[in-house]
Amino acid sequence: MARTRAFDEQEALDGAMHLFWRRGYGAASLNDLLDATDLSKSSFYETFGNKRDLLLAALKRYDESPMAALIEPLRRPDPGRAQIEQTFRNVVQHALSEEGQRGCFVNNCLCEIGAQDPEIRKAAREVLDSLEGALANAVANGQKNGSVTSQEKPRATARFLVNTLSGINVAAKWKPGKAALDDIVRVALRALD
Repeated sequence: MARTRAFDEQEALDGAMHLFWRRGYGAASLNDLLDATDLSKSSFYETFGNKRDLLLAALKRYDESPMAALIEPLRRPDPGRAQIEQTFRNVVQHALSEEGQRGCFVNNCLCEIGAQDPEIRKAAREVLDSLEGALANAVANGQKNGSVTSQEKPRATARFLVNTLSGINVAAKWKPGKAALDDIVRVALRALD
């Protein structure tokens, strides 16, 4: 008779994701991960395989939870300039939080191990591609409804905006304050004009 799992896999994954985000992949030991997931060693290996596989799952989870909450305005029907601006406000608000001052989980993973691990790089890139696609859609809709007057290609504008959002998350680590982050947003949003 097979034993049933007596834990919430998503909760365990959230614990691991926050540990990786806080400490980094290299600094997260197996014991740290067992504590963060509240799993025994056997349950850990049975559920997630190994530390690297857990990081891959955590990247996917990040796209489904923290990232999804930040970019929720872009997922609304017919997004345009107002939804892009709200997404930037959400990112600034998050960047000013204790969690946000750790930077962006995806960018942190890319900087730490993305160059050495093509699969981690691919998983992180998928998260950023999803964001880029949502922004490109909002820019295109904004061009149609007149809220975005820029004639740049939506995909090119979206790439610029993704990189600006990444920069805001990097800036959060050195705690520049709300006024400085608001300046970045104000100038970046001129790309929509």
